[in-house]
Amino acid sequence: QSATEGLDTDLRKDWGGMLLGYTVDTGKPLVVPWDDWMRHCFIIGQSGMGKTVLGELLMFQQILRGGGLVWIDGKIDADNINKLNAMCAYAGRREDLRVVNPDDPSMTNSYNPVLDGDADEVASRIISLIPSAETNPGADHYRQSANQGVTTTVSAIRATGNAYSFLDLSILLQSEGAMDYLAKLVPAGTDAAAMYRLFLDRFRAPDRQGNMRLDMKKVSDLFGGVGGRLFSFGEGNFGKITNTYSPDVRMYEDIKANRIIYIALPTMGKAEAASQFGKMTIGDYRSAIAKIQGLPKHERPWPPTLGFFDEAGSYVTQAWARIFEQSRSAHQVLVPAVQTVANLDAVGKELREMVIGNTVTKTVFRVGTEETAKTLSDLIGKEKVASLTVSAAGAAGGTSEAGTGAAKNVNKTQNMGYGERYEEVSRVSSDDLKQLGMGEAVVSTNGQKVYHVKIPRVTFSRSFMERIGPFEVNRLYHPHAKGLNLFRQFGQSKEEKARG
Repeated sequence: QSATEGLDTDLRKDWGGMLLGYTVDTGKPLVVPWDDWMRHCFIIGQSGMGKTVLGELLMFQQILRGGGLVWIDGKIDADNINKLNAMCAYAGRREDLRVVNPDDPSMTNSYNPVLDGDADEVASRIISLIPSAETNPGADHYRQSANQGVTTTVSAIRATGNAYSFLDLSILLQSEGAMDYLAKLVPAGTDAAAMYRLFLDRFRAPDRQGNMRLDMKKVSDLFGGVGGRLFSFGEGNFGKITNTYSPDVRMYEDIKANRIIYIALPTMGKAEAASQFGKMTIGDYRSAIAKIQGLPKHERPWPPTLGFFDEAGSYVTQAWARIFEQSRSAHQVLVPAVQTVANLDAVGKELREMVIGNTVTKTVFRVGTEETAKTLSDLIGKEKVASLTVSAAGAAGGTSEAGTGAAKNVNKTQNMGYGERYEEVSRVSSDDLKQLGMGEAVVSTNGQKVYHVKIPRVTFSRSFMERIGPFEVNRLYHPHAKGLNLFRQFGQSKEEKARG
């Protein structure tokens, strides 16, 4: 059972929106209506102040109500997996849970984030592995050319009817034999075949014997090491998750079916790889959103899918801007959680404006820097406050008392003046934001109303946790899917091939 007295009833209740907490002054629940909730929520605050606690409150409501969830966690925490497992067990939805955990391949579902979506979308995910070069026209030209090359390659693979993995793509971008093999495999007479052969012809040159060969140095220069970056996701722990042609996690199908997806990123031990994997996952999610937009309205997820992105600063990209604009119509609610605005500024101030500008609900926990506190105070806004001034002016008249000649004040006059002026003051000062207690937040909705709320913690009794047992992965059956399997032909040594 839930160990939070009274909270269970509120979380199950149909509020017509999402419960964020309880106001400090009245104790009443603060509920954001669905229409505003689908305009997204931004969470910011220091580590340990309550961001994840709020995330758990939101996710537990979502699970209890039968809704779908995509939780991308910018760190790996076994407690998070166990907590999510308990939520699903409590709601009778353990079969809906999918966990992608690169830190422990024995306790994870399989996931191939470059398998789904059209060729342009997949290429965009892959090219996100290359650092942005917008300020360098020459480098940006190569980046665009690499994008075109990856798009052409993926289109050629799709034309063969085969699935593919990170390893397949890595080999195709680095092996002359694999490129020639794919060119022969693509059905003749198709646009994909013509485009791929034209692409390869750009790199062909005669060797010493006069035979036309691919200049792999030029190929390598074009792709800028993308092949090597892809290979890092096809080996080791990542490879045990991604080397599949029929993965357990299929973002579009799972979102449409209101399933619960948890993807943990090992940002501490494998910071760069985890960040890149997160970026490709976001790209996959974006493709799913675009596909859901094309569905009739009654087929789109309800309650709206909750996308919770904890520690989002470690994997955020410029592509987020478009996601925030598109996802409302696909019934997707995006909730990024960061520690400072600098997490968004690291990518670009335009991204900060797009993310913050496209989130109607803003939840601020205690922040640690004056810059962040000042920015958020300005973001919450100002209000006009009237100040009243009172002034008094007095005057005395003199007369003499009969028979004495002594002067004496015997009458007085006094004038009173009243003034009123308006001034703009912050609704919540930067000092207020730096002094919030643990589990307390300031919530701004629609840029009009501001609330001081307490966030309740979702907990489960020890007896319940013992009864449900530890987390176990849902092992799913999938029909066989035919894949390129280029590693068997071009990635193994002769001895490995002989051993089968």
